Amino acid sequence: MLSSLLLLAALAGAPQDTAHLVIVATTDVHGRATAWDYVAGKPFPGGLTRVGAVVDSLRKRYPGQVLVLDAGDLLQGDPFAAYYASVAPRDPNPVIEAMNLVGYDAATLGNHDFNWGVPFLRRAISSANFPYVSGNVYGLPADTLVYQPFVVLQRQGVRVGIAGFTTPGVMVWDRENVAGNTRVGPVGASAGRVLAALARQSDLRIVLIHSGMDGPASYDTTGVGDENVAAMLAAGNVRPDLVLVGHSHREMRDSVIGGVHFVQPKNWAQQVSVVHVSLARTAGKWRVTAMRGELMSLDSVPPSPRIVSRLAAVQRDAQRWVAEPLGEATGPLPAALGRAEATPLANWMNDVQRRRTGAQLSAVSIYTPAGGFRTGPITLADVAAIYPYENTLRAVRLSGAALKAFLEHSSRYYRTDSLGDVAINDSVPGYNFDIVGGATYEMDLTQPLGSRIRRLAVAGRPVQPADTFTFAVNSYRQAGGGGYSMLKGAPVIYDRSENIRDLLADDIRARRTIDPSAFPAREWRIMPDETAAETRALATGGPVRKVARRGAPGDSILLRVLAINDFHGALIPKTFSWSKGRLVGGAAALKATMDSAAAQCDGCPVLRLDAGDEMQGTLESNLFYGRSTVDVFNRMGIQAAAIGNHDFDWSVDTLRQRMAESRYAWLSANIFDSTTGRRPAWAVPYTMLRAGPLNVAVIGWITPSTKTIVKAEYVRGLRFAEGAAAIRDVIDEVKARKPDVTILVAHAGAFCDS
Repeated sequence: MLSSLLLLAALAGAPQDTAHLVIVATTDVHGRATAWDYVAGKPFPGGLTRVGAVVDSLRKRYPGQVLVLDAGDLLQGDPFAAYYASVAPRDPNPVIEAMNLVGYDAATLGNHDFNWGVPFLRRAISSANFPYVSGNVYGLPADTLVYQPFVVLQRQGVRVGIAGFTTPGVMVWDRENVAGNTRVGPVGASAGRVLAALARQSDLRIVLIHSGMDGPASYDTTGVGDENVAAMLAAGNVRPDLVLVGHSHREMRDSVIGGVHFVQPKNWAQQVSVVHVSLARTAGKWRVTAMRGELMSLDSVPPSPRIVSRLAAVQRDAQRWVAEPLGEATGPLPAALGRAEATPLANWMNDVQRRRTGAQLSAVSIYTPAGGFRTGPITLADVAAIYPYENTLRAVRLSGAALKAFLEHSSRYYRTDSLGDVAINDSVPGYNFDIVGGATYEMDLTQPLGSRIRRLAVAGRPVQPADTFTFAVNSYRQAGGGGYSMLKGAPVIYDRSENIRDLLADDIRARRTIDPSAFPAREWRIMPDETAAETRALATGGPVRKVARRGAPGDSILLRVLAINDFHGALIPKTFSWSKGRLVGGAAALKATMDSAAAQCDGCPVLRLDAGDEMQGTLESNLFYGRSTVDVFNRMGIQAAAIGNHDFDWSVDTLRQRMAESRYAWLSANIFDSTTGRRPAWAVPYTMLRAGPLNVAVIGWITPSTKTIVKAEYVRGLRFAEGAAAIRDVIDEVKARKPDVTILVAHAGAFCDS
């Protein structure tokens, strides 16, 4: 609080050659214009009406200094969006109308914005009071940009350039919608050109990118371009200052790579990113002197009465539509166990797809494990809960070998460690676990990937590689979405552009009643039985009962690593916007949690590590220049810590004093004396720790951006090297000591988007 007041006081007295801008950002709103959950029938802890309240407050506090931006996926994703796209289209589109009321300044396109077709998209955007920007969406046949690649807006005399890019995955997932009229090119093919032009015309460069940070694509990128490339923007010759990331539904408060700040608020307008940018003008040119991003949760923010009033009628109409009864369920059909065992709900969904297409087989996903049908009336809201996407129904012809490969790929959703314990693979979204109807099979999770599917049969006959089957799937999967490359080239034998959610609703209307006993098939199961029990516990959130397994290696050792990062002197618990008045966090709670986690490991060796930025950030730590935090870390049993950029905030001399008071090693292998080229004596590159019978090497790393983040006088004479080559000698030295385990403790941005 004190630091915030000092900042505001400094800004209030700022001379004319300085500027302070506030960037407010959303992404992946997915139709959440109002603060209402149309599936659950209750208030929603997000929505553009809440965003509007935040924006109104910030504009009042910082007049003429605020910019409001969005990184795509606005027009699809909930029943409200579906109603005004496919049932009752209107101008302006209510989602765009909500954005106009909030006062957005610019936005870019997301892949789901193409789900309703290009004519709908263009009609919706035509009523926006703000520009759309995109440097890689082209209109055909001319193959020219549909939208301006960037826009330059003025705030406090600063030229703010805002560019946009969209993942080319549109060409896979929405191939049917864009065929012949739109091309979304690879981001890398246009980013350099767009950023160079942006740099010539602006003082502050911002990119809105609907693309994950990095990591493998969920489709075959041949001839299309990579899906997740946002981090690439920090490696170009011309770099933006700030990047708003979308698409991956992750959260980033403020990650800095190569001097570029990356932010990403939570999807569905549950958060906004608020970035404060300070600039100074020297010799007529503006330069960024400081940037700080925060994530603001909206669950405790009351919706804007002004916007609520304007959207009241469209909200009422959508609520009536989703409450429409379609039929009744004679018994419960829950979705909860759908990824762990055969269920009547998945069986019914596969039955609808098989009957509609006439296919022998069908595949469905359990999108929302919390969904399903209760005994009694079934409404459109219930159907939207189990099928939230705008996929259409297709059928292909595939071989027996491809069918087995399909199921093996689906089984990646579960991973099994060396002791046989099962967990959910967090790099595989739940919607990429498919259940096949019409075939019988066992999924043995004790086996390696590629050998998990056993006893695969169709109509009682074991499947042979050369067999052929007709197979009903959704359009996303048929296009290769989720990495199901074995479907590539499979002949399409059914495609009438039928929305699957609509087909499910029509089936309920036609049947009038859904009886779970009519869909009892137990066509697939997870093996062995104890593993199946673990997956059921994972699905329901119940306790996972670990079973002693025959054949588990007797010489296996479980090492538990307890790691924390960016503690920032948070010694005392406090309340947050999301904690509903409860005190949370603090050193005492953290130590208790670590002690408990260590005790639960039942005698296994445990390491306690920290990834940097431990001292600076609170009054109780700052008053003592971090000494109080070091004392607490000693008591917590921290064994090694990376040096973080903020650990230099009181000079190298102060940092070395804190190091001397620590009972743990402070590590960084990529800090060098810029004169001698050697590592300073106090910059220890690694340490060897004993964990039970294991020798563990821990190497430290600090973000190379430290030189541009920290006050120049505090890091004068130091160089912060980039890349693995800078620490090759350390790696070789560590290898020579033959550790059982090597851990890199890095105070630097890193990402693993799926």
